Parts: sequence; C-alpha cells; structure tokens
Amino acid sequence: MFRLSFFIILFFLSISIGHPQSKYSIEANLGIISPFNSSAGLSGSGQFNYSLNDMTQLFFNASYGAWDKYNVFYEYQNYSSENPNPGPIKTFSADDHSLASINLGSRFKLHENTIINLYFDAQIGLAFFSFNKYNLNEFTNPETGQIDLIPDLSSPIKVNETLLSFGVGPVFEREINTLLSLYLSVKLNTMLNAGDTNFISKRGTYFLVSAGFKHML
Repeated sequence: MFRLSFFIILFFLSISIGHPQSKYSIEANLGIISPFNSSAGLSGSGQFNYSLNDMTQLFFNASYGAWDKYNVFYEYQNYSSENPNPGPIKTFSADDHSLASINLGSRFKLHENTIINLYFDAQIGLAFFSFNKYNLNEFTNPETGQIDLIPDLSSPIKVNETLLSFGVGPVFEREINTLLSLYLSVKLNTMLNAGDTNFISKRGTYFLVSAGFKHML
C-alpha cells in the first residue's frame, strides 16, 4: 500500500514538473442530492480534468450518493361533507436508495472576471442504481371508510440497475491562487428507464448541488 501511494505521488509530481502551465487538475466535493418526489440525501465525488485550451476542458468523475424514500401520491375516490377530500395523500413505495456513477464530460467557460468564473458542464455516464421496492397494499381506513395505500414492509424487493445517465448545469468558480480554486456546481441529472418507468421520468431525475475545490497539478 505504501509503495502504491509513493508511485501515485511520484506520478503526479512528474506531471507537475513536466508541465509548468499544467493542463491537469483534480477536484473533490460534497453536496446534496435531491431526486424528484424523494427525500434529499448526501453525495460526494472526485474528478480529473484535462484542459484542451483556455475555454474547454474534458473530465472524468466518479460519484456516490444516498437518500431514503421515494414518494407516491394518490387521492381518495369517495368523500363527503363529513369526510371532505383531504387532497393528495403521500406514501412511499421505495427506500434505501444508493447511486454510484462514472462519467465523461466537457466543461466550457462562459464568462471570466476577477471575482468569479462561470462554466457549463455536460456529461454522460453509467449509473449503478440500487434501492428497496415495496408493493402497496390497500387498507380501509376505519374512521373514514376510505381506502389507503400502505407499503408492505414485510417483503422488500431489492432492485439493482445499471443505467445510462446524463447531466448538465453551471459551475461557479472562485480562484484563490494559481493552484487552488473553490467552486459551486448545480446539475440536473437523469437516468434513462430508472425503476422500469418511462424513458425520462421523475423516478430517475435529480438535482445535485455540490461545493468543493479544484487543485492544479
């Protein structure tokens, strides 16, 4: 393990020495992942960048995120003045979500000044999606006579999917010095056919807001 770490450090040092105006940089961040119709969760990622020129970069990143429930909504079919319509009722049909992904992408500089730089990211990759899915049982509410939907927690169905994913969004960067920058990233991502639903759906779509640093090598 020590030898491996030594050779990795030596490799990055050789890149830095051989390229005074380095085209290479690394990033690390932590963030909040917010899937549609779901509870929010946490995420983290690492990224390696290669600059083609002053305006365009190519990158490779790996990320991991986790969150809990995926919610579904339904309405009572029969109601009266004694039991008025309460509006959409929320329950959940899945929980314990985890998402690991690897992506390739491009970053384009849109604006530069002495305070903040604005970029636009576009990426494509593979998403390894895992969660517990539950069947919804009908339960008659004894107080109202209405039918409620209750997840059957006694029989979770483990789902593992490998999906194609896309992501786009702006990146706001603040340069600290020639080697270090801080940044804020906001991305809209979607996984195709997630959870055996529509081609592009709320089930597989999420916002990712993250903050981190970039270090020139």
